[in-house]
Amino acid sequence: MNQEYLDSLLKEIKKVWKNYHPPRNKNILFHGIHFAGGEPFLNFPLLLHAVKRAKELDLYIGYVETNASWCINREDVHEKFYLLKSAGLSKIFISCSPFHTERIPLKRTLLAIEVALEVFGKENVIVYMEHFLPKIAKIDIENPIPLEKWIEIYGEKAAGYIFWEGYALIPGGRSGFHLGHLFPRYPAEVFREENCKFEILESQHAHFDLYGNYIPYFCGGVSLGKIEDLEEFYKNFDLEKLPFIKILVEEGPYGLSKYAQKLGFKESKDGYVGKCHLCVDVRKFLNDVFPYSQELNPKDFYRFLF
Repeated sequence: MNQEYLDSLLKEIKKVWKNYHPPRNKNILFHGIHFAGGEPFLNFPLLLHAVKRAKELDLYIGYVETNASWCINREDVHEKFYLLKSAGLSKIFISCSPFHTERIPLKRTLLAIEVALEVFGKENVIVYMEHFLPKIAKIDIENPIPLEKWIEIYGEKAAGYIFWEGYALIPGGRSGFHLGHLFPRYPAEVFREENCKFEILESQHAHFDLYGNYIPYFCGGVSLGKIEDLEEFYKNFDLEKLPFIKILVEEGPYGLSKYAQKLGFKESKDGYVGKCHLCVDVRKFLNDVFPYSQELNPKDFYRFLF
């Protein structure tokens, strides 16, 4: 994301949230705005600018999210955290899971937590998910841990439970295809009563990517439109102009699969771990049939699924 687009986006958010104050009874993960990625610390000057600009606009920042991949040198970590706090950031969010330690040694995560506690204070450090720390530490602190190692130690059934239930994994990307064999799967028809109205229209949680897509909830590869002018986007939003998304809202992924079957889609004989897994499978097919669909964005989401 370049600085010009970021500045424009923050101004547009301010227009929509003129007097936003976080409700006290709302989950802390869904307060205000958060800066994430990818890994936002890979472009620290832009991240620091984002926090400063948001504070100038009086936008409430819930947190900055990091996977701690960059946390190698203690002084460097302390300096970056301190600069962000000085710019107005109050909370830091540190990710921890088997999926992160597949690439990132736990020692980096532990360093990030240790320094974050010093800089931000205990009440302002969110470790997601903290219960994985002792499990990972028992296996290896110094090196990345391939997912196959978990299966070797715990067996497929228990490892599958750790991955899916322990992390509350949403199969809205590659996970259903790569890890679905480790969890119960069901025919598409099982999800016929499940629509996506909450995720798309009611969750009050969305993501904006560097390409200008409005991504509802955690629905990677789904775009409600471009957001060059966020205020106009809200005023002119029309579900009737988004045929695939309209089906998801009203009939869910099963309804979308029935539509796609008329074009040649065939559901997986192995079944699906959840409605999101089915949704991604159907959308991958539809993206191949309609490669210029604006609802199916960004295109690299579908390019790198397998």
